[in-house]
Amino acid sequence: MLMTRPRRPLILTVLAVLVAPVIAMPFVPFKTVSLEENRRLASAPTLPTTPGEWRKLPRAIDAWLADHFGFRDPLMRMAAELQRKLGGEGAAATAVTGRRGQMFLVDGLLRSTGQEVDPARAADYAAFVCEAKARLPGVNVVASLAPSPAEIVGDLAPDWAGPARSPTEYDLVLKGLARCGVTSVDLRPSLRAARAEGQVYRQLDSHWSLRGSLTAYGEIVQAMGQPGWRIDPKALSWGVVALDNGDLPRLAGRPQAFEQVEIHDRTALPPGAARAPIPGLASRAAPPFLIDTGKPGPTVLIVGDSFTADPMPPYFAPFVGKVAWVHEDRCGFDWRVVGRVKPDYVLFLAAAREAVCGGARPAHFK
Repeated sequence: MLMTRPRRPLILTVLAVLVAPVIAMPFVPFKTVSLEENRRLASAPTLPTTPGEWRKLPRAIDAWLADHFGFRDPLMRMAAELQRKLGGEGAAATAVTGRRGQMFLVDGLLRSTGQEVDPARAADYAAFVCEAKARLPGVNVVASLAPSPAEIVGDLAPDWAGPARSPTEYDLVLKGLARCGVTSVDLRPSLRAARAEGQVYRQLDSHWSLRGSLTAYGEIVQAMGQPGWRIDPKALSWGVVALDNGDLPRLAGRPQAFEQVEIHDRTALPPGAARAPIPGLASRAAPPFLIDTGKPGPTVLIVGDSFTADPMPPYFAPFVGKVAWVHEDRCGFDWRVVGRVKPDYVLFLAAAREAVCGGARPAHFK
Protein backbone atom coordinates (compact mmCIF):
# COMPACT_ATOMS: atom_id res chain seq x y z
CA MET A 1 0.00 0.00 0.00
CA LEU A 2 2.79 2.48 0.92
CA MET A 3 4.77 1.71 -2.23
CA THR A 4 2.37 3.40 -4.61
CA ARG A 5 3.56 4.28 -8.09
CA PRO A 6 3.79 8.06 -7.47
CA ARG A 7 5.91 7.45 -4.34
CA ARG A 8 8.43 5.14 -5.95
CA PRO A 9 10.74 7.85 -7.42
CA LEU A 10 10.80 9.68 -4.08
CA ILE A 11 11.60 6.50 -2.14
CA LEU A 12 14.32 5.54 -4.60
CA THR A 13 15.82 9.03 -4.37
CA VAL A 14 15.88 8.86 -0.55
CA LEU A 15 17.53 5.43 -0.68
CA ALA A 16 20.15 6.69 -3.13
CA VAL A 17 20.97 9.65 -0.89
CA LEU A 18 21.35 7.36 2.13
CA VAL A 19 23.45 4.77 0.33
CA ALA A 20 25.71 7.12 -1.68
CA PRO A 21 27.94 8.15 1.26
CA VAL A 22 28.60 4.50 2.12
CA ILE A 23 29.38 3.56 -1.48
CA ALA A 24 31.73 6.56 -1.77
CA MET A 25 33.79 5.65 1.33
CA PRO A 26 36.47 3.62 -0.51
CA PHE A 27 36.97 6.40 -3.06
CA VAL A 28 37.46 9.47 -0.84
CA PRO A 29 40.85 10.41 0.71
CA PHE A 30 41.33 8.83 4.12
CA LYS A 31 41.68 11.35 6.94
CA THR A 32 42.58 11.02 10.59
CA VAL A 33 41.83 14.61 11.63
CA SER A 34 38.89 16.96 11.06
CA LEU A 35 39.87 20.61 10.78
CA GLU A 36 36.18 21.51 10.70
CA GLU A 37 35.91 20.20 14.27
CA ASN A 38 39.53 20.45 15.49
CA ARG A 39 39.65 16.85 16.63
CA ARG A 40 40.98 13.43 15.74
CA LEU A 41 38.54 11.19 13.89
CA ALA A 42 37.56 7.76 15.18
CA SER A 43 39.99 4.97 14.31
CA ALA A 44 38.91 1.74 12.65
CA PRO A 45 37.61 -0.81 15.18
CA THR A 46 39.81 -3.83 15.81
CA LEU A 47 38.69 -7.44 16.17
CA PRO A 48 37.42 -7.91 19.76
CA THR A 49 39.15 -10.48 21.94
CA THR A 50 37.17 -10.13 25.20
CA PRO A 51 33.45 -10.02 26.06
CA GLY A 52 33.83 -6.37 27.08
CA GLU A 53 35.34 -5.46 23.72
CA TRP A 54 32.51 -7.29 21.92
CA ARG A 55 29.98 -5.19 23.84
CA LYS A 56 31.75 -2.00 22.76
CA LEU A 57 32.09 -3.05 19.10
CA PRO A 58 28.73 -1.67 17.85
CA ARG A 59 29.51 1.75 19.31
CA ALA A 60 33.03 1.68 17.79
CA ILE A 61 31.63 0.76 14.36
CA ASP A 62 29.05 3.51 14.63
CA ALA A 63 31.73 6.09 15.53
CA TRP A 64 33.91 4.92 12.63
CA LEU A 65 31.09 5.19 10.10
CA ALA A 66 30.00 8.57 11.45
CA ASP A 67 33.52 9.97 11.01
CA HIS A 68 34.42 8.48 7.63
CA PHE A 69 31.35 8.33 5.39
CA GLY A 70 31.66 9.75 1.89
CA PHE A 71 31.12 13.47 1.28
CA ARG A 72 31.52 14.15 5.02
CA ASP A 73 33.69 17.28 4.62
CA PRO A 74 31.34 19.21 2.30
CA LEU A 75 28.36 18.18 4.41
CA MET A 76 30.13 19.42 7.56
CA ARG A 77 30.86 22.74 5.85
CA MET A 78 27.24 23.07 4.76
CA ALA A 79 26.08 22.30 8.31
CA ALA A 80 28.44 24.92 9.73
CA GLU A 81 27.23 27.53 7.25
CA LEU A 82 23.60 26.76 8.11
CA GLN A 83 24.40 27.01 11.81
CA ARG A 84 25.99 30.43 11.29
CA LYS A 85 22.93 31.64 9.39
CA LEU A 86 20.73 30.50 12.27
CA GLY A 87 22.81 32.51 14.72
CA GLY A 88 25.11 29.78 16.02
CA GLU A 89 28.90 29.69 16.05
CA GLY A 90 29.06 27.63 12.87
CA ALA A 91 32.55 26.33 12.19
CA ALA A 92 35.35 25.36 14.51
CA ALA A 93 37.58 28.09 15.89
CA THR A 94 40.62 29.03 13.83
CA ALA A 95 42.88 28.82 16.88
CA VAL A 96 43.13 26.06 19.48
CA THR A 97 44.76 25.47 22.85
CA GLY A 98 47.30 22.73 23.37
CA ARG A 99 49.18 21.72 26.50
CA ARG A 100 50.12 24.15 29.29
CA GLY A 101 47.93 26.86 27.76
CA GLN A 102 49.96 27.18 24.55
CA MET A 103 47.74 28.30 21.69
CA PHE A 104 48.14 27.45 17.99
CA LEU A 105 46.74 28.75 14.74
CA VAL A 106 44.82 25.95 13.05
CA ASP A 107 45.98 27.08 9.60
CA GLY A 108 49.23 25.22 8.89
CA LEU A 109 49.14 23.18 12.09
CA LEU A 110 48.97 19.79 10.36
CA ARG A 111 51.58 20.91 7.84
CA SER A 112 53.97 21.75 10.66
CA THR A 113 53.67 18.28 12.19
CA GLY A 114 53.97 16.50 8.85
CA GLN A 115 50.43 15.15 9.02
CA GLU A 116 49.61 17.08 5.86
CA VAL A 117 52.21 17.23 3.08
CA ASP A 118 51.80 18.62 -0.42
CA PRO A 119 55.05 18.03 -2.39
CA ALA A 120 53.79 20.09 -5.34
CA ARG A 121 53.11 23.08 -3.09
CA ALA A 122 56.58 22.86 -1.55
CA ALA A 123 58.23 22.43 -4.97
CA ASP A 124 56.39 25.48 -6.33
CA TYR A 125 57.60 27.71 -3.50
CA ALA A 126 61.18 26.48 -3.83
CA ALA A 127 61.00 27.05 -7.61
CA PHE A 128 59.83 30.64 -6.99
CA VAL A 129 62.88 31.40 -4.82
CA CYS A 130 65.18 29.69 -7.31
CA GLU A 131 63.74 31.76 -10.17
CA ALA A 132 64.13 34.93 -8.11
CA LYS A 133 67.78 34.14 -7.38
CA ALA A 134 68.43 33.70 -11.11
CA ARG A 135 67.19 37.27 -11.62
CA LEU A 136 69.51 38.65 -8.92
CA PRO A 137 73.03 38.29 -10.35
CA GLY A 138 75.72 39.53 -8.00
CA VAL A 139 73.31 39.66 -5.05
CA ASN A 140 73.82 37.58 -1.92
CA VAL A 141 70.56 35.62 -1.65
CA VAL A 142 69.59 33.71 1.50
CA ALA A 143 66.30 31.91 2.04
CA SER A 144 64.58 30.32 5.01
CA LEU A 145 61.15 29.76 6.54
CA ALA A 146 59.94 30.97 9.90
CA PRO A 147 58.81 27.66 11.45
CA SER A 148 55.26 27.32 12.64
CA PRO A 149 55.15 26.98 16.45
CA ALA A 150 54.34 23.26 16.43
CA GLU A 151 57.65 22.57 14.66
CA ILE A 152 59.46 24.04 17.68
CA VAL A 153 57.13 23.42 20.62
CA GLY A 154 55.50 20.29 19.27
CA ASP A 155 55.29 18.80 22.75
CA LEU A 156 52.70 21.49 23.54
CA ALA A 157 50.54 20.92 20.45
CA PRO A 158 47.04 19.39 20.69
CA ASP A 159 46.97 15.60 20.62
CA TRP A 160 45.03 15.52 17.36
CA ALA A 161 47.80 17.41 15.52
CA GLY A 162 50.34 14.61 16.04
CA PRO A 163 52.34 12.55 16.08
CA ALA A 164 55.02 14.48 14.21
CA ARG A 165 56.00 12.93 10.89
CA SER A 166 58.88 13.51 8.51
CA PRO A 167 59.49 14.91 5.99
CA THR A 168 57.39 18.02 6.42
CA GLU A 169 56.88 20.62 3.72
CA TYR A 170 59.58 22.66 5.49
CA ASP A 171 62.01 19.83 4.72
CA LEU A 172 60.86 19.62 1.10
CA VAL A 173 61.28 23.37 0.52
CA LEU A 174 64.84 23.26 1.87
CA LYS A 175 65.67 20.33 -0.42
CA GLY A 176 64.26 22.21 -3.39
CA LEU A 177 66.36 25.28 -2.56
CA ALA A 178 69.50 23.18 -2.22
CA ARG A 179 69.00 21.67 -5.67
CA CYS A 180 69.23 25.08 -7.36
CA GLY A 181 72.06 26.36 -5.17
CA VAL A 182 70.19 28.87 -3.01
CA THR A 183 71.85 29.39 0.37
CA SER A 184 69.19 28.21 2.79
CA VAL A 185 68.93 28.07 6.55
CA ASP A 186 67.05 25.54 8.67
CA LEU A 187 66.02 27.61 11.68
CA ARG A 188 64.42 24.75 13.59
CA PRO A 189 67.48 23.33 15.43
CA SER A 190 68.58 26.69 16.81
CA LEU A 191 65.07 27.66 17.85
CA ARG A 192 64.54 24.35 19.61
CA ALA A 193 67.84 24.80 21.43
CA ALA A 194 66.92 28.36 22.42
CA ARG A 195 63.95 27.05 24.42
CA ALA A 196 66.44 26.23 27.16
CA GLU A 197 67.15 29.97 27.49
CA GLY A 198 63.61 31.29 27.41
CA GLN A 199 60.49 31.88 25.35
CA VAL A 200 60.86 31.43 21.56
CA TYR A 201 57.17 31.68 20.60
CA ARG A 202 54.38 33.71 22.14
CA GLN A 203 51.85 31.71 24.14
CA LEU A 204 48.73 33.56 22.96
CA ASP A 205 49.98 34.93 19.64
CA SER A 206 50.77 33.26 16.33
CA HIS A 207 54.28 34.75 16.06
CA TRP A 208 57.66 34.04 17.52
CA SER A 209 58.91 35.97 20.53
CA LEU A 210 61.76 38.47 20.51
CA ARG A 211 64.12 35.69 21.59
CA GLY A 212 62.87 33.57 18.71
CA SER A 213 63.35 36.32 16.12
CA LEU A 214 66.81 37.17 17.49
CA THR A 215 67.84 33.51 17.33
CA ALA A 216 66.67 33.33 13.71
CA TYR A 217 68.50 36.55 12.87
CA GLY A 218 71.77 35.14 14.19
CA GLU A 219 71.49 32.07 11.95
CA ILE A 220 70.57 34.19 8.93
CA VAL A 221 73.48 36.64 9.11
CA GLN A 222 75.82 33.69 9.57
CA ALA A 223 74.47 32.28 6.30
CA MET A 224 74.95 35.70 4.69
CA GLY A 225 78.63 35.46 5.51
CA GLN A 226 78.38 38.25 8.09
CA PRO A 227 79.04 36.66 11.50
CA GLY A 228 80.05 40.08 12.80
CA TRP A 229 76.41 41.15 12.52
CA ARG A 230 75.31 38.64 15.11
CA ILE A 231 73.85 39.97 18.37
CA ASP A 232 74.63 38.06 21.53
CA PRO A 233 71.38 37.57 23.47
CA LYS A 234 73.36 37.71 26.72
CA ALA A 235 74.57 41.21 25.85
CA LEU A 236 71.02 42.56 25.84
CA SER A 237 68.90 43.71 28.74
CA TRP A 238 65.94 41.36 29.17
CA GLY A 239 62.71 41.78 31.06
CA VAL A 240 59.20 40.32 31.26
CA VAL A 241 55.97 42.21 30.68
CA ALA A 242 52.30 41.22 30.74
CA LEU A 243 50.63 41.74 27.35
CA ASP A 244 47.07 41.13 26.19
CA ASN A 245 47.62 41.80 22.47
CA GLY A 246 47.86 38.18 21.31
CA ASP A 247 45.80 37.38 18.22
CA LEU A 248 44.93 33.76 19.07
CA PRO A 249 42.28 34.18 21.82
CA ARG A 250 40.22 36.35 19.44
CA LEU A 251 40.56 33.73 16.67
CA ALA A 252 39.45 31.07 19.13
CA GLY A 253 36.34 33.08 20.00
CA ARG A 254 37.60 33.85 23.49
CA PRO A 255 38.15 37.17 25.31
CA GLN A 256 41.62 38.68 25.28
CA ALA A 257 43.92 37.40 28.01
CA PHE A 258 47.25 38.42 29.47
CA GLU A 259 50.44 36.43 28.95
CA GLN A 260 53.97 36.89 30.24
CA VAL A 261 56.23 37.97 27.36
CA GLU A 262 60.02 38.28 27.29
CA ILE A 263 61.35 41.55 25.87
CA HIS A 264 64.81 43.01 25.23
CA ASP A 265 66.22 46.47 24.53
CA ARG A 266 67.02 46.02 20.80
CA THR A 267 63.58 46.80 19.37
CA ALA A 268 64.11 50.41 18.26
CA LEU A 269 66.05 51.78 15.33
CA PRO A 270 69.41 53.41 16.10
CA PRO A 271 69.60 57.22 16.30
CA GLY A 272 69.54 58.84 12.88
CA ALA A 273 67.74 55.95 11.18
CA ALA A 274 64.48 56.86 9.45
CA ARG A 275 61.73 54.61 8.11
CA ALA A 276 59.68 55.66 5.09
CA PRO A 277 57.27 53.94 2.69
CA ILE A 278 58.47 53.00 -0.79
CA PRO A 279 56.01 54.80 -3.07
CA GLY A 280 54.64 53.49 -6.33
CA LEU A 281 54.73 49.78 -5.51
CA ALA A 282 51.62 47.63 -5.55
CA SER A 283 50.88 45.66 -2.39
CA ARG A 284 47.92 43.49 -1.44
CA ALA A 285 49.10 43.24 2.17
CA ALA A 286 51.25 45.67 4.18
CA PRO A 287 52.99 48.51 2.30
CA PRO A 288 56.74 48.11 1.67
CA PHE A 289 59.16 50.38 3.50
CA LEU A 290 62.80 51.45 3.49
CA ILE A 291 64.96 52.32 6.49
CA ASP A 292 67.91 54.62 5.81
CA THR A 293 70.41 54.49 8.67
CA GLY A 294 72.24 57.58 7.39
CA LYS A 295 75.58 55.85 7.17
CA PRO A 296 77.45 53.97 4.44
CA GLY A 297 77.00 50.25 4.18
CA PRO A 298 75.26 47.51 2.23
CA THR A 299 71.54 47.35 1.57
CA VAL A 300 69.43 44.42 2.78
CA LEU A 301 66.02 43.62 1.27
CA ILE A 302 63.73 41.36 3.32
CA VAL A 303 60.95 39.59 1.45
CA GLY A 304 58.79 38.41 4.33
CA ASP A 305 55.61 38.91 6.31
CA SER A 306 54.53 39.80 9.84
CA PHE A 307 57.25 37.54 11.30
CA THR A 308 59.92 39.92 9.97
CA ALA A 309 58.30 43.36 9.54
CA ASP A 310 58.94 44.63 13.07
CA PRO A 311 61.67 42.57 14.75
CA MET A 312 64.23 42.14 11.94
CA PRO A 313 64.99 45.72 10.74
CA PRO A 314 66.27 46.91 14.15
CA TYR A 315 68.65 43.92 14.23
CA PHE A 316 70.14 44.72 10.82
CA ALA A 317 70.14 48.52 11.16
CA PRO A 318 73.37 49.01 13.19
CA PHE A 319 75.37 47.09 10.59
CA VAL A 320 74.05 48.29 7.23
CA GLY A 321 73.31 51.43 5.26
CA LYS A 322 69.71 50.58 4.37
CA VAL A 323 67.11 47.94 5.22
CA ALA A 324 64.05 47.43 3.03
CA TRP A 325 61.05 45.20 3.64
CA VAL A 326 58.32 43.99 1.32
CA HIS A 327 55.48 41.59 2.07
CA GLU A 328 55.92 38.44 0.01
CA ASP A 329 52.17 38.41 -0.79
CA ARG A 330 52.28 34.66 -1.42
CA CYS A 331 54.91 35.17 -4.14
CA GLY A 332 52.92 38.00 -5.74
CA PHE A 333 54.83 41.06 -4.47
CA ASP A 334 55.94 43.86 -6.82
CA TRP A 335 59.34 42.88 -8.24
CA ARG A 336 60.09 46.55 -9.02
CA VAL A 337 61.16 46.86 -5.39
CA VAL A 338 64.48 45.30 -6.42
CA GLY A 339 65.17 48.12 -8.88
CA ARG A 340 64.13 50.74 -6.34
CA VAL A 341 66.22 49.38 -3.49
CA LYS A 342 69.21 47.90 -5.39
CA PRO A 343 70.00 45.40 -2.62
CA ASP A 344 73.33 43.77 -1.89
CA TYR A 345 71.56 41.08 0.16
CA VAL A 346 68.09 39.64 -0.32
CA LEU A 347 66.50 37.55 2.40
CA PHE A 348 63.46 35.42 1.58
CA LEU A 349 61.87 34.65 4.94
CA ALA A 350 58.17 33.80 4.91
CA ALA A 351 56.25 32.04 7.66
CA ALA A 352 56.18 28.34 6.82
CA ARG A 353 52.39 28.32 6.63
CA GLU A 354 52.54 31.21 4.12
CA ALA A 355 55.09 29.51 1.83
CA VAL A 356 52.39 29.01 -0.78
CA CYS A 357 52.61 30.44 -4.29
CA GLY A 358 49.76 28.60 -5.99
CA GLY A 359 51.66 29.12 -9.24
CA ALA A 360 51.86 32.90 -8.70
CA ARG A 361 54.98 34.95 -9.35
CA PRO A 362 55.84 38.57 -8.54
CA ALA A 363 54.29 41.37 -10.54
CA HIS A 364 56.71 42.72 -13.19
CA PHE A 365 58.85 39.60 -12.71
CA LYS A 366 59.60 39.21 -16.42
